[in-house]
Amino acid sequence: MFCSFGARALRWMRTMTFAVKEINQRQDLLPNLSLGYHIRDSFDEIPLSIKGSLVLVNGQSLHLYIDIYEIKCLINVNFISTAWLTCFFMTSSQVSYFSSCSCLSNKKDFPTFMRTMPSDQFQIKALARLVHYFQWTWVGVIGVESDYARFAIQLFLKESASYNVCPAYVHIYPIVLTEEALRELMNTIRASTATVIVSFSAETDMRTVLKECRRQNITYVQWIASEAWATSKSLWGDYSNILQGTLGFAIRKGEIPNLGNYLRGLNTSTVQASDFLTEFWEETFNCRVNGSLNTHIHKEDAQKRGPCSGRESLDNVYTSYADVTQLRVSYNVYKAVYLIAHALHEMNTCVPGQDKKTNNVQIWPISCLSYQSSSKLLSYMKRTNFTTLGEDVRFDENGDPIASYDLMNWHTTKDGSLQLIRVGFYDASLREDRDLVINESVIAPVSVCSKSCLPGSRKARRKGEPICCFDCIPCAEGEISNETDSIDCLRCSKEMWPNQARDQCIPKALEYLSFQEPLGIVLWSVSTFGACLTAAVLCIFVIVCCAGMRGSETAVLLEFLNTVSTHCPLY
Repeated sequence: MFCSFGARALRWMRTMTFAVKEINQRQDLLPNLSLGYHIRDSFDEIPLSIKGSLVLVNGQSLHLYIDIYEIKCLINVNFISTAWLTCFFMTSSQVSYFSSCSCLSNKKDFPTFMRTMPSDQFQIKALARLVHYFQWTWVGVIGVESDYARFAIQLFLKESASYNVCPAYVHIYPIVLTEEALRELMNTIRASTATVIVSFSAETDMRTVLKECRRQNITYVQWIASEAWATSKSLWGDYSNILQGTLGFAIRKGEIPNLGNYLRGLNTSTVQASDFLTEFWEETFNCRVNGSLNTHIHKEDAQKRGPCSGRESLDNVYTSYADVTQLRVSYNVYKAVYLIAHALHEMNTCVPGQDKKTNNVQIWPISCLSYQSSSKLLSYMKRTNFTTLGEDVRFDENGDPIASYDLMNWHTTKDGSLQLIRVGFYDASLREDRDLVINESVIAPVSVCSKSCLPGSRKARRKGEPICCFDCIPCAEGEISNETDSIDCLRCSKEMWPNQARDQCIPKALEYLSFQEPLGIVLWSVSTFGACLTAAVLCIFVIVCCAGMRGSETAVLLEFLNTVSTHCPLY
């Protein structure tokens, strides 16, 4: 199994070093103190993350040099196990830039944990509102087997149920997708009528899923991305036909001045100072840096690469490392460093030998601290509010930032590249009827178990199936329904009857015959003939009475009239 180099993660790392250097050059923030850093690679593996964390909690996590304050313990990896480990030993304060699991808001289990990434609790509310907004009542839910996905899916099912949204299926697949596990996932998607799938997965996990969807021609799905991959441009190149129209909430974007120049300011000589940069350079330009010890275990043909010429430049190629158009996670890293800096600045304002109390909690000046007093720094961090790049950064009692998301829609540009369009936002600080705003020009597909029952019909539940699955029954004679998805039909009053659509009662109308209609002409002719015949009979009686007819004559007349009445029963 081969791994790919994480260019985005490298940008996050370099954003931290950029922020540290920026702070060290400022005179208004930590003027008598310099920040340093120590970077460890977790290789995206929990055992290696724990190993690195043990180095931090064994007494090496906080060192006070003459003018260097190391923050290696504060901006840490994103695994929950690592957060639990450092909090268990109570020796390191953590500020995470990417951990969003709602479980980390539990201060009983994670008392020393803070983050600049909003809790999934807010993202889930936004996703449930999004699904309800488009009236998707029949959705599939998938996620990778992790604490992040399990907690998120659990919250989503609970939140979406309040909007009468039914899960067509819930499928959690393993991190290592074997052929059998992948086949099971694809069969689940194919067997369902749901066309909308909410995916709580990381970018690398989605790559495997999308590859199989492309192979099996599953291109009809409307993907709803969690923030973990809502802006992952690297997925677009190979799977644009599948991801067209994808919707997802992304954390708030920031514009960091001069970061782009800093990221691109690399050359063959400067990258040799870091193994991370060396590997990135060799991967990007498919060459080998002189003196490089990088074995490239994830690429079998790496050893065959020729030497770098020294003329390579990041200005001539596209890489997600140097892409600063969507600084979201990088912006979280930037804010995490500034959170630490502002907390240290507050501590540094204390007068040596005196105590400072904040909300009845005793805080010590940094000059009085030893490496065993990191909990004092945490107290300052929890109370720190600051402004950076025009944004007010605040935290709640759980150490979580105030949640704000951008709703992103994936579109294809004329040249086939990805364009991430902001089509709405969710702001947890606003009241519920205003927290979600969506541009209604967004075209989204329908994903329901049963189509809505139109006025003139009623819903009939299907026995043994979810409430989202039902049949539509036309209203009976004399009844109407004037609402969509009506449960019952209403009977019209005696003076009214249903219209043809059976969606409203109308007054009974009086109908008149016209002399121009065929039926009117026939009835008029018959009536006229009958009237004339009656008049003729009357005339005969009058004549007979006036002439004083004899008995025999009268008998003959009566016999005639009897014959007429026999052949004309109407008279």
